[in-house]
Amino acid sequence: MAFFAWLEASKLAEWVRMSSEGYPTVITLHAIGMAIMVGLCVIVDLRLLGRFDGIPYEALQKLLPVAWVGFLINTLSGSGLFVAQATMFATDLMFIAKILLVFAGAATAGILQPELAKASTWPGGKPPPRVRNIAAIGIVFWLCAIVTGRLTAYIMIFI
Repeated sequence: MAFFAWLEASKLAEWVRMSSEGYPTVITLHAIGMAIMVGLCVIVDLRLLGRFDGIPYEALQKLLPVAWVGFLINTLSGSGLFVAQATMFATDLMFIAKILLVFAGAATAGILQPELAKASTWPGGKPPPRVRNIAAIGIVFWLCAIVTGRLTAYIMIFI
């Protein structure tokens, strides 16, 4: 726990906790990063599940690199939020579940990205069942990550 206490004592943690612009800036960046990453991943997942027929699979390949920018924004801003209360977050099961779900959602995007490059070889122009299953699981991971993230914020108030 000494490491987490050290993080909480850092200048970044103090800026996030104490300055009038720290927390609002970091939480805003976190929301923007989440909107980019989750929004684009869910669009890709839904298209692979048969929605949005007008979007060609090749266009989806262009969305995922932008989604990864959102993931980077979320990672950096989330780190800022984490250090502000590191000792609490390090043992918060809801927070740990959220982080695991975020990485699981990102893993599904990472698996689907090279699969999309093979779209022209899919029989009948339809994604194979394995790809559709990963897309469906990705949506579940992202939705659960959002819910656990919000619960982390609200449940902390009552503990």
